[in-house]
Order: sequence, then C-alpha cells, then structure tokens
Amino acid sequence: MSLLSTHEAIGAVSEALRSQLQLRTSILTTVGRPEAAANGDAVPRLNLFLYQIDFDPHLKNHSLDEGQPPPLWLVLRYLVTAYDGSLDSDTVDAHRMLARALAQLQAMNFLSPAVPALIDNREPLKISFDNGDVELLSKVMQGSEEKYRISAAFQVRPVLIAPDVAPSYAPLVLTVGPPGAEGVIVLPSMGPSLKQVVPARFEIGATVEFSGDNINGGIETVYIGSMELPVIAAREGAVRARVPTTPTISAGFHTAVVAKQLVSGRQQLSNPQLVTLLPTLVSAVRGPLSLNGANLFGNVTLNGERLGGPDDNVVVAFYRDGQVVLNLEVTGSVAQTSLPAVVNNSNALPPGIYYLIVRVNGAQAQLTPAVEWTL
Repeated sequence: MSLLSTHEAIGAVSEALRSQLQLRTSILTTVGRPEAAANGDAVPRLNLFLYQIDFDPHLKNHSLDEGQPPPLWLVLRYLVTAYDGSLDSDTVDAHRMLARALAQLQAMNFLSPAVPALIDNREPLKISFDNGDVELLSKVMQGSEEKYRISAAFQVRPVLIAPDVAPSYAPLVLTVGPPGAEGVIVLPSMGPSLKQVVPARFEIGATVEFSGDNINGGIETVYIGSMELPVIAAREGAVRARVPTTPTISAGFHTAVVAKQLVSGRQQLSNPQLVTLLPTLVSAVRGPLSLNGANLFGNVTLNGERLGGPDDNVVVAFYRDGQVVLNLEVTGSVAQTSLPAVVNNSNALPPGIYYLIVRVNGAQAQLTPAVEWTL
C-alpha cells in the first residue's frame, strides 16, 4: 500500500471513530462542531468534534526505515457530546448516552481500522481520555450563538502522515579496496587536496613540489595545464615532478593538479593551484643600426626557450632610466627559441644602453639582458 494514502489519515480517524461508535451504541453519530449538531434534526445523537492537533513529541524522530526522514506523528484531540431527542446535552437521557459512548471508547482502546489511509500506521491507534474541565470546554464552545455543553475529551495517537519524499537507499558496502565482489567500493579519503606548489614560478627543467592533504606515494601523475608529468619522488604529504626542457605548453599562467589512479581506472584529481611557467631568456644579439637624425633604428634577436609561439601574446620592452621607452608586440616561432624584435624608423631610439624585458602570455623572463644601442 502506498504511503501516499496516509495523507488522508486525519479524516480516516474521524470516520473510523464515528462508524465504530454508531455501530457499538446504535446511536446516530456525527462529526462537526457541537452547535452544528444541536441545530440538526431532532434525533438523539452523539457528536465528535476534533478541536486540536498536536505533534507527538515521543515519536518526532522515529523513522519507518532506518536512515530515512521521519514522518509526521500526530495526536488528535476530540470532544464527544451527547444530545437527547430534543437536542439538549444537559438532560439525564443525554448523560446516559454520553456514558455509553465513553464505555465504547474505552472498549475500543487500541483502534486498528483496515482502511487505506490507516493500514500503514505501524503503531496501533490508542484511545485515551483527557480532562475535559470547565476551562477547556468554555474555550472550545465560546461565541455569541454557542452554549456550554457537557462533553468528554479524549485523544487518539499516534497517527501517521508520511511525507512524499523518495527514499535514499543505496547499495550495501561489500568490498573495501580492490573490488572482490559487486557492491560499493569504499575510498580511504575524499581524495588529494593540493595546498601548495613550490616554486610557484619556474622555468623549464625545474623540479616542482606539490604538497597537501592525502598526497603521498599513491599519486602517480601531476598536470600543469595540459601537460602530463610523471611523479619522480614522493613522501607523505608531497610529491615532486620535473618540468621537461621541451614542454608541450607555452610560457604563461597554468593550473596545476595532482592525480590519483582509482581501481576503476579513472583518475581522481585534486583542486587546482595557479602556477607560472616562465620564458627562459639567454641572450640578446643586436643587429646593425641605422640613423634617423640623432636616433637609431634596427633589430635585436632574442634567444632562449619558451619565448612564445605564433599564437602566443609576446611583448618585448626596451627599458631605460626607470621606465619602458618602447613596447613592441612581436610574433614567436614554432620552436619558441628565438624572437626578432624590430625597431623601425618611426620608433627610432636615442643612443644608450637598454635592458630588454620579455613577457609571454603575461609571464616575464627572469633575465633582462642589456644591449648597447650605439653605432
């Protein structure tokens, strides 16, 4: 039976009480406010009035299945009022009828109605009596057209209303480590957490250390950008890798991660850290210069590694006396080992010594060679 039927449980309890009282006492039984019953046909009757709903404090964390969210467990509080043939609740006949109703409610005690809305209630519905004192009855029966009527109070608990939430079942854990049988494979941790890369700025051929949590001999590979590098040394908390002299990436800013091979064959990657592969500038060779008035123009050839390819952003700056005098955007080669920097006639520079700054994709070479810009 679907637990969705429990969404009608409150009405089902009221109907079950009404039908059982009417069957057991042979007295017409209705459900509604006491004054509504007093204004009906002049027939002896019992009336049930649901005046309060509480949440059961003892079962609020009790689930139907372990690990699933608990449903609602309710306590329904009723008043039962008796009316004689003249619809008076204060006569001897009305009192006799009320006593018969109480006797049958006591006889019911554990109510187990076989109706869809209540059949999934894992606990039998227990009927117990409350104190129907003057204060309670006066509050319930207040109003200009209402009249105080002697009534008995009782409660029904616990009433189940299950939420419309899909269960969160999962396969059982059958293996830990390499799979020996079907089931969930449990990993010993949440995976590597990369906290530091030292050095964060490096040239080709450098040895770089990656450190953090859950980084150890189980890490076999690191990535710098799209470049995959093997681990050459490992200890608890850190691994090392060497940047090749001919890397497959250009100089610039890249993300670095470490990777752990899972038993499934997939890789578990760490969080990324930002690193910088620097261009390596070795020398600057000046070509012949020509005069433009007092200024000179010509070209310089820069040599090194990772100096930028045709698709990279490469800038060569002429620096003198604390400032950049000329900033040239140049085009690199596929080999990335040389850069031609051409100072044309319109950008001719005064004679002097200039320091050359090379930046590739925002990463600046550490060496700034000086050139003599003189005849």
